[in-house]
Amino acid sequence: MIDGRAIENWVEMAQMKDKKRWYLYGLIGLIFGIIDWFYLDWLAFGLGPNLPENPIISIPVMIVLNYGIWLVPIIPVTVYESRRADSIKGPIKAGILTWCCALLSYYVFYAALFSLGKLPNLEWFNIFGEHFEGFWWQFWRWIRGIILLQLLEWLPIGVIGGGVMGALTWWIFGKTHRKGHAISSDAETN
Repeated sequence: MIDGRAIENWVEMAQMKDKKRWYLYGLIGLIFGIIDWFYLDWLAFGLGPNLPENPIISIPVMIVLNYGIWLVPIIPVTVYESRRADSIKGPIKAGILTWCCALLSYYVFYAALFSLGKLPNLEWFNIFGEHFEGFWWQFWRWIRGIILLQLLEWLPIGVIGGGVMGALTWWIFGKTHRKGHAISSDAETN
């Protein structure tokens, strides 16, 4: 016979697993944001110059590669969450969390490169190098004007886009998964 304490332990373990899953979604987003920085660098300086000169071909290819890469972290996360979740809220939250963490790490990495003078033509913004008069004023102006504003510009897109992707995968994959459960539970009762 199962006692109440065993059930409580099982519920606690299940809740811990759920928390770990959400941390993993955030970690996937954080890692992707940094990888995306290097991917975009390769896209601009590695692949870009080697594309055909015809803009009818090269521009759509660059747009698809530039924005399509953002499907890489969110599709597996939202599909997995759609198959586990009982409602549409789970995949929506997972999509939002993943994309917002990716955006956050992308712009934190951007700020770190900027602060260390590692961006092309902005080497003089190294916080550890020599400073001219008004350095810190200009430095914070650039951080606020470029990095922070771009982050604030993209975060609503991450929230809306992540939510839409979560809802779409719930509709596609969660629906199929729920049908499978309904079919298998009907077969067990007959």
